[in-house]
Amino acid sequence: MKKIPQDIVGNIAILKFPRTTLWIIKKLKAMSFLKSHPHVTTVVEKIEKFSGELRIPTTKYLAGEKTYTAIYKENDCTFKFNINTTYFSPRLSNERKVIADEVGKLVPEQPNNQTTKQPVKMCNILVMFAGIAPYPITIAKCLLKANRQKLKANFHIYSNELNPEANKSAKENIILNKLQKEITLIPGDANKIKSKKKFDIILMPRPNLEDTFLKSALKLSKSGTTIFYHGFGTEESVLKEIKKDAKGKIEKIKIRKAGDIGPYIFRWQAQFKVK
Repeated sequence: MKKIPQDIVGNIAILKFPRTTLWIIKKLKAMSFLKSHPHVTTVVEKIEKFSGELRIPTTKYLAGEKTYTAIYKENDCTFKFNINTTYFSPRLSNERKVIADEVGKLVPEQPNNQTTKQPVKMCNILVMFAGIAPYPITIAKCLLKANRQKLKANFHIYSNELNPEANKSAKENIILNKLQKEITLIPGDANKIKSKKKFDIILMPRPNLEDTFLKSALKLSKSGTTIFYHGFGTEESVLKEIKKDAKGKIEKIKIRKAGDIGPYIFRWQAQFKVK
């Protein structure tokens, strides 16, 4: 048998087998995996790809402790969630750190108020499609770390997610990482966010959906807002969909490849400013 595709999410390993694989073979492979990976305590099989607008996977227990609750760490952050009710990809760990570092460059440093009377500016950050809050938490941790090393940055992050189960996990993860003061949850449809404030930075780590959600993001932005947008396909097709829905309201577009989701289907991350 060829090497089995896998994802390791903290204590849980998710394996994917060919359709014709016998059940006993799956069990033996799972037990062997446990022995060779001491930090893994549960092995499950991925039954289906992520499905629906909530991107919920389907897995089936194979070996080890019978649980679907993962405890996963990356970028000095800890996440706890159910792999069968929420979407999470450990493969985007580096992408989350890259985005967090880019956001850190955009959040303005504050003047020392002991020597100046300049007002402290709040940088409001919105993360759409936030899931269990890996982007909000990673960004908050990076900004707080930077605050310990230089002048303070004044910021607040708003985490938007449609999936109720993901929001429950996000709330728990915010508490787990001690970020209650830095992050606020905004549950619900990204197209129906009601906010009187306009955001300085908007992240759109969106799933591969037909709707770009750019029209909604632009309604929540102001002149100078920076938007980070994820699209899928070719570089040309992603730029085309951005320009189509932005209708000339953006400028300074930068785009880079941020991974792949299938043969010749790439994830692209575009960064641009609102005019």
